[in-house]
Amino acid sequence: MNWKFVILPALAVAGIVAAVVTVSKQSKPPAVPPPTVPPAASPFGDRVSGSGLVEPSSELILLGAPVSGLVEEVMVTEGQRVKKGDPLFAIDRRTLRSQLAGAEARLQSAEARLGQAKSMPKPESLAQAQARAEQARAAVADAQGRLERLIAVGEAGAISRNERPTREFELASAKARLAEAEANLAFVKRGTYPEDLKVFESEVAVARAECDALRTELDRCIARAPVEGNVLKIDARPGEYAAAGPGAEVQMQLGNLDPLHIRVDIDELDAWRFDPKGKAVASLRGGRQETFPLRFVRRTPLVQPKRALTGENAERIDTRVIQVIYAFEDPKAGVAPGQLLDVYIESAKPAEAPKAEPAPPPAPKNGG
Repeated sequence: MNWKFVILPALAVAGIVAAVVTVSKQSKPPAVPPPTVPPAASPFGDRVSGSGLVEPSSELILLGAPVSGLVEEVMVTEGQRVKKGDPLFAIDRRTLRSQLAGAEARLQSAEARLGQAKSMPKPESLAQAQARAEQARAAVADAQGRLERLIAVGEAGAISRNERPTREFELASAKARLAEAEANLAFVKRGTYPEDLKVFESEVAVARAECDALRTELDRCIARAPVEGNVLKIDARPGEYAAAGPGAEVQMQLGNLDPLHIRVDIDELDAWRFDPKGKAVASLRGGRQETFPLRFVRRTPLVQPKRALTGENAERIDTRVIQVIYAFEDPKAGVAPGQLLDVYIESAKPAEAPKAEPAPPPAPKNGG
């Protein structure tokens, strides 16, 4: 008897049996362990649920650099309460400060020239012009007297005939100098002409506008709080370069935490069951099972893609949601901005809509 033809088939059959037993044991589903933390239970029978993101009542305000440059100073700390208009951080202002100093010097020079023009005539200049006019009048009177005395002598001698043209020339010169002195006196008395004043005033206006523009640029280098609230996060550090414009990084986040709001995402399939008059509660996730009553604030009119994900395996990421804003009735609720909570909203409509009744059969026609 050939034992080879007996042992080999027996071993093959035993291997097949062992493989079947092993596969059958491994195909059994593993036992599901109990959850570490029991899920929060809804206090309402008919309800609409959704995930809620805690946010400031002013919504989250993202602040960027007003102008590009190095961060010169950060004036606040995280968590600090600020008022509207308070400075938060500043960009390097050294170049603008030097330009403003030069512009202010030019403004002072233009104002000095304008003041000098408005102060005309000066008392000293007026007295000097008057003295020169009196001196010219005296010279005219002296030349006139000498000519008259010469004429009174007569033409008896040759000297008088030769001196008369000289005396007439001296009188004419004295009258010309008198006319010049009187014209200069009138000019001094007139002061600055209105046209010249307008030129000086324009120079002052241009210099003042230049200073105002530089002061505006200096003020733009300081990021200020647009609303009253709390500084939630700071990403600006002195010495770092901050870029301004579209796509630039956010330097600071701000929001009003008094009161806190929660933005709830409700699936579009459950939107028809949402009742703004229904009671609502928010529940913490984790080991501490605590709920917070909510008060309805408003509903956003735009239906948008879902962003706040719960992390469940069966969750659809292509779902669109309506967003509803609630406020915490307790102003001291132990939650923080950015925290994710489960929200349950009481609904007056059942989960399944009543089925429509079948239409009655048509009435039989006469003679049918």
